[in-house]
Amino acid sequence: MLLEQLFEQRLQQPRARVSIDGVPMPGLVELEVNAGGYFMAGRFHAGFAIGAAPGIGGAYFAGLANQSVVIEVAPDGLGYSNLLTGQIDAVRIDWARNLAVVSGRDLTALLIDTEISQSFVNQTSSQIAQTVTAGHGLVANVMPTQTLVGQYYQLDHARTALGLNARVTTEWELLTALAQVEGFLVSVTGNVLNFGPLQSGAPVFITPGSLSALTFDMITALPGAATVRSWNCRNKSVVAGTYGTGLGTTIIRPNLMQAQAQALAKGHLQTLGQHRLIMQARMPADVTLAPGMLLAMAGTGMGLDQSYVVDAVTRRLDGKSGFVQDIVAHAAVVV
Repeated sequence: MLLEQLFEQRLQQPRARVSIDGVPMPGLVELEVNAGGYFMAGRFHAGFAIGAAPGIGGAYFAGLANQSVVIEVAPDGLGYSNLLTGQIDAVRIDWARNLAVVSGRDLTALLIDTEISQSFVNQTSSQIAQTVTAGHGLVANVMPTQTLVGQYYQLDHARTALGLNARVTTEWELLTALAQVEGFLVSVTGNVLNFGPLQSGAPVFITPGSLSALTFDMITALPGAATVRSWNCRNKSVVAGTYGTGLGTTIIRPNLMQAQAQALAKGHLQTLGQHRLIMQARMPADVTLAPGMLLAMAGTGMGLDQSYVVDAVTRRLDGKSGFVQDIVAHAAVVV
């Protein structure tokens, strides 16, 4: 009976599996996977004991390049779930600890590292996202859009990305710029590129008692209004848009129309508002929590019981802490 209990406890222990070029690697000692949110790549660090298996010594790790990596975890020790798919960017050999630490990014790296090689003539934002996705063999989860992406004067609806003064040079910069114009978010999950509005879903309820660490940071000096000023070349006039009241901040952008200036002012004020109340927490890790999801806090008794939007999730697995995740989230802002 005792052996059965020990076997059951062992199965319930969290497990992780890191595969390089499709081969599960032995000797995993520590693991950290960071889902840093939209508009950026997820990152990982995986530490392996050197020489844990024949042929997996220091020479093997020193010879790694940009191999593909798949990270899977089983919180209950049984069924594995994909946590990250990506590539190796760097390898560190820790001689004193006999440890090789492999670091890298998720498949967002494919878009970050690819310079734009074409002008996207007569295409919408969603069509450009589809084109970029197909070029890397990714799966597209793209919300259709209708407006053609063109120059300000809209002569041929071509995205000028290769000019001398272009501010967009890579495919990822292009997609993030288009997403911001559309009011979308862009991210890569596994081998899927997501391009569309925020989908928060049902909130996850938490209390201070369900967390091993909890802090709140409240910023009291944020502006209450935002003004955007521009010069409309077509109408030869100044354009200004203001949103909010009280002490404000002003930003200047070229070649905007009135509706664009007003929308930018509202968006800028909303972004500033995301810094008003920040929650940081640590809890047992799972494989479902992701940036953009809602957390509903209850039980603080301090007026902090409200909804929070997850900005980043960092998961760690090692022999000291077990399987835990650190969360950064901001209070849901209504503007």
